[in-house]
Amino acid sequence: MYSTKFSVSIHILSLIALNEGEALTSDYIARSINTNPAFVRRLMSLLKKAGLIYTQTKVGTTGLAKPCDRISMKDIFKAVEREGPIFPTHEDPNEDCPIGARIGKVVEHVNNQVKSKFEEELDSIYLVDILNGLEDPK
Repeated sequence: MYSTKFSVSIHILSLIALNEGEALTSDYIARSINTNPAFVRRLMSLLKKAGLIYTQTKVGTTGLAKPCDRISMKDIFKAVEREGPIFPTHEDPNEDCPIGARIGKVVEHVNNQVKSKFEEELDSIYLVDILNGLEDPK
């Protein structure tokens, strides 16, 4: 199961993109998200490490490291979420049971298929698509 790090990171990147050229502090970003600035700093560190943003100590973020149309949701997801299965499976089924002896491999295969499709879909959506969705529909 995944956390909110992915959606919060999309929020962070959207703020940066829509305020291009302005230094944004973790405090400012945290107020928009309604979360703790330390959490924002941890995510910004991961986003910087993934080559998605620029940051400076005591200044905050100074911009995106790539254009919005080149930052995929997969890039963001991989930057902030641990590698792992889409859904956890139960442990220690009864190996003496014909189902229990084989269920792990079958469920693992399904998990891998779902994960592959999930990542494929994430790779087809870009930050620019998110920004377009944020436009005021007036």
